[in-house]
Amino acid sequence: MKNSMKKYLTVCLLAAVAVTAAGCSDQNQETTSSTAGNLPQETISLDQTKQDLTFVHGGGSSKDAVEDAATADKQENSDSEDASSGEGVSGTDAENQGSDNARTTDSAKSTTAASTQAPVLVTEAVPVTDAAGESVTDAAGEVQTEVVNVTEAVPVTDAEGQDVTNDAGEVQTEVVNVTEPPREEPQENPGSQNNDATEAANTSSYSPSYDTCQAYWLDMSQEGDFFFNGEFLAFEFEVKEGTPDGSYPITIDSTDIASWDIVRWNPQIINGEVAVNTQAAAQEDMPDSDFGLKVNSVSAKPGDTVKVTIDLANNPGFCGFVIEVKYDKNALEMIDSYGGADFDTAIHYVK
Repeated sequence: MKNSMKKYLTVCLLAAVAVTAAGCSDQNQETTSSTAGNLPQETISLDQTKQDLTFVHGGGSSKDAVEDAATADKQENSDSEDASSGEGVSGTDAENQGSDNARTTDSAKSTTAASTQAPVLVTEAVPVTDAAGESVTDAAGEVQTEVVNVTEAVPVTDAEGQDVTNDAGEVQTEVVNVTEPPREEPQENPGSQNNDATEAANTSSYSPSYDTCQAYWLDMSQEGDFFFNGEFLAFEFEVKEGTPDGSYPITIDSTDIASWDIVRWNPQIINGEVAVNTQAAAQEDMPDSDFGLKVNSVSAKPGDTVKVTIDLANNPGFCGFVIEVKYDKNALEMIDSYGGADFDTAIHYVK
């Protein structure tokens, strides 16, 4: 029993990692640690070595939290050094600093003005076709489209602006992108604006905000590993209204997967996406022999609810895991999460 207890405490660290990353207080963490350390080794039963599949939403990314903390420390150290370098800024220095700030602001305005005067590429939506040239449709039978640049053939000219011809006297041409005239600077009181211009402004101002869902599970009651492949985990997302067209990644941000023999597995990860009003990009195939996890990409429209699954291949066997999935919460709302069909079948099978 002592051997089973050792394994139990070791793999239970997986669940502890999930609880900690979910934002538990320091007090809760100390209580959990103290409780685990005081468990009676001789009386624990295997019924206590199970943790149902649990999902923790809205915890933020543990990787981002670590990076933010490191950035904050650097900034604090920098501020301390600045404060200790002198008592303050002299009037002359402050005046010069203000002038520098003004020049920086003017420079930024000039850059913005220059960028608004650049020509704009003309685009159009065209049907997506397969290898046979047939239109690709979604589950509802609607033809999928993709946005491409509009092109045109124009004569090739030499350094003097004359048309270049071939030996037969035919004018040579080249294909170039069609552009619109430079956009005008916005006015102080612009009045009514074109719907297309408003939509473009909304798209350019879009900013993603990433969040995570952590899944954790443990079952040591069978004193062995679970072996299965196929559909592992499933997540349902609603694409928010007003989400701009584009690709919104769904990524496996971190994994902690352990076997009964206390081996920690590091799977090959293939991330996916929810493609809004466009065709999802082609993905890699699962590895032939190595342990792999794959987030399957899907296409959708604003307002749609889609199911994103994580598949598992070449499973070496495990009895516990913590997996963190990251997504853009400004574009996608996670409305459900649960075990995949093959995972559910495996964990409900009794030897």
